Amino acid sequence: MTTGPADALPALPVCPSGLPRRASGRAVMLRVLPGRADSAEAARRLMRELLGSAHPALDTAMLLISELVTNSVMHSRSGRPGGTVTVAVSTGSAGVLIQVRDDGGRTEPHVVAFQPAGADWVSGTEHGYGLLLVEALADTWGTTSTREGRLTWCRLATRHSP
Repeated sequence: MTTGPADALPALPVCPSGLPRRASGRAVMLRVLPGRADSAEAARRLMRELLGSAHPALDTAMLLISELVTNSVMHSRSGRPGGTVTVAVSTGSAGVLIQVRDDGGRTEPHVVAFQPAGADWVSGTEHGYGLLLVEALADTWGTTSTREGRLTWCRLATRHSP
């Protein structure tokens, strides 16, 4: 995981309408979703629309965007009534960049560590896999927090396949 100021993240051009923009092999999508559990499914649908079913990183990208949106809804103020999650995805020759902005929370996103062999997870067995998947599947990921919210992002190279 890497962390740093927001200006350390790659710039992401967006189309104001939120519709995918394709030019010279790039596609860009920006959407504001409600801070509800069903927004993870909406984010997966948007990813499929943006990348297309033949993209080599589609399944991995859909899993990771789902995990990041779910974490934002469950572990930030975005999950409160009226909260939102903003999803931005950019594709190009460097791969797929996924960014999820939420309304911030009390703690920073972090990977949950395993207990000794045979023991339960630190946080229980039902939750805690999300960022472990992000760390395992993304080429790089990180998070940046400000008073206004938090941005968690990951990048996948296009070599990823289902």
